[in-house]
Parts: sequence; C-alpha cells; structure tokens
Amino acid sequence: MGRLSGLGLRTARIVTGLFLLIFVTSHLLNLSLGLISIEAMDAARPFLSEIWSKPPLGPLLFLALVIHFLLGLWAVYKRPTLRTNTQDIVQLLSGVIVIPLLAVHAVGIASLKIDGIEFGYAQAIKLFWLGAPQIGLLQVILLSVVWIHGCAGLFTWLRAKENMRNALGWMYPVAVAVPVIALMGYGEAGRGALIKAEQQTQQAETSRYATQAPSETPATPMKERIPYKTVKKVTNQVIWWSLALAALTFAARGVRLALQSSERVVLKRGTGPAINTTSKLSLLDSFRMHDQPHASLCEGRGRCGTCAVRILSSEFPLPEPTPLEAKTLMRIGADENVRLACQLTPSGGRVDVEPLYPADYTFKDNDHEEDQRANDLLEAQT
Repeated sequence: MGRLSGLGLRTARIVTGLFLLIFVTSHLLNLSLGLISIEAMDAARPFLSEIWSKPPLGPLLFLALVIHFLLGLWAVYKRPTLRTNTQDIVQLLSGVIVIPLLAVHAVGIASLKIDGIEFGYAQAIKLFWLGAPQIGLLQVILLSVVWIHGCAGLFTWLRAKENMRNALGWMYPVAVAVPVIALMGYGEAGRGALIKAEQQTQQAETSRYATQAPSETPATPMKERIPYKTVKKVTNQVIWWSLALAALTFAARGVRLALQSSERVVLKRGTGPAINTTSKLSLLDSFRMHDQPHASLCEGRGRCGTCAVRILSSEFPLPEPTPLEAKTLMRIGADENVRLACQLTPSGGRVDVEPLYPADYTFKDNDHEEDQRANDLLEAQT
C-alpha cells in the first residue's frame, strides 16, 4: 500500500467524498421545500431523496460510506502529527463521526424499506417532532456535521486548484445558504405538523363530547407503527462500532509512532534559525511544530504545490518523490532540486531549504504578478 496510498487513495477519498456531498445536498434541497409545504417535499422526494435508496445509487452510497470512512481512518493512522490549523482539525474530527451519522440515516431508511412501510416526509416529520424528537435532534446534528465536513474538504480541494480560485467567491455564500434554508424548511414543516396534530386532538375531543360515544381505540403511536426498535438497535450498533474503530485507529497510530525509529534532523529554512526535528516528520510538519509559518493551500495534501522548497543542501540522500508528489512537481514545472515540504521526510542529518512562496501566498498573488508584468511590458512598448 506504500506507493498506492499517495495518489490512488487520495483520489478515491475525493471521489467518495464528492459523492456523499451530493447525497447530502439533495436531501437538504428536499428539506428546503418544507418552506412551501410537506406536500411539496413529498412531491420532490422521488427525485431528490428516494433515488438514494434504490439501485444503482443505493449500493453505491453504501460503498462510498464504507470506503470514505476507512480512508479517513487510514489518513489518521498515517498522520505523523495532529498539530495543524483549526480548519484541518475540524475536518479531521468531523470525519471521524460523519460516517456513523450518515449511516444512522441510511440504515433507518433502509430498515423502513425492508419492512415495506410507506415512509414519506409527512410520516417522517410526525416521527421527528411528535413520536421521537431525539431522532429529529440527531438529524439536525447530522446535517450540521456532514455539511461542515463536506464543505471543508471541498473548499480545501478547490483552493489548491489555481483555475478554481474565482469560483470560491460565490461558493461560500451558497455553502451558508443551503443548510440554513434546509433547516428553515424542516422547522416550518415541523411547525405545521404540530399545529395539525393539535387541531386533530381538539376535533377528536369535541366530537367525543358532542356524541357522548365511547372513545375509540387510540391510534398506535407513530414510533410503534414503524420498526422503531429495530432502527434504534441497528443504528446504535453502527455508531458504537464505528466510534470503537476510530478509537482503535488513534490507539494504533500512537503505538506505531512509539515503535517507529527516528533520526535527528537539523532543518534550516532560508535566513531563519535552524530547528531540531526528527525523521518522523515531513518538512511542513516540522515547520508547524516549531511555529514557522509556511505556505500550503491544500493543507499538506500534496495537491497545490505552494509548500514547495528548493533543496540547498542535504547531509543524507533524500527519498525519491512519491507518484503524488511527482505529479504535482511536474504540474508546477519544478526542477530537480525542488520538493514539496508536505511530502518530503528527511532520513536524518542537516537539511537546508529555501521556500519558493511566501507563507501567506495565495493564487491571487499570481494574478497581481501577471498584472504587474503586463503593465511593465505596456510601459516598455510606449
């Protein structure tokens, strides 16, 4: 899995993540129709929500859930350090719980389908607001965590692409608007369900007192008319087993780092002071551990090339670039003395490097440089 874990596994993680984000987005759009009516939600359900419980999307969704979760745990296991920026930590922690939460939703819907019960939004809203409000709260948490995790990953991926920098400006407002409108639709639908339930109760009491007839057998509660116990049991097992696997991954990572041999590395960047680090850490991780800012728009995933450094000297031979690093170096037109700080892990000794980009570099800086060159050329011609 050594060389495959770079380019191939990262690609699989991106593809499965995008697939899951599309799944969540379609459900959010369906929920937003609650601002119109529950009937509108159910009318759109076959096209936005129900398609994910049928072939081919249903099996693909389950496969993407499993693959993305396992790849996330593998990334945690391979991390040499958890010290990074806030966005990366949020994405890491949300990734540990996002798949169990998504599984709760998927297992619940699958169980209802297996039992052959028609379960549209009218029934779901009654369940979440009247029968089992704790499940409704779980769905709200699910919505928030999944959306934050998905958007953080999407923006990190796109920010590393120079040709996508102009698209992020309009994507940020959309990322905020979609879940807010969905929650408003969910709340409006719930309010309507509560009002309707209260009206039905009042009508039933009025009718009983008017006719003085014996009360009819009360309707079976919503949470008993669906396989609630089965759903609860299966989803609880999914949550606990998933979290147990995540805890085991963190423990295994700790054992791996404790048993891993390391050599002393003296790292010097530009005119800055030399820092003492180890061969367990990449150059970028070493900079972060010693609070030395360094450019990395993709947060150390080897995609953007902004963490590139020129190797001035190295006491020991450096490891060859992985396929992922080699692809990025080729894309940015780097020469043989340039390496990615996020991918290069020295084997020991002293290493002197010079960063190619300032620590606060963004792709917009490249636009300014191109504009300046164009202005200089124009002035020279005139």
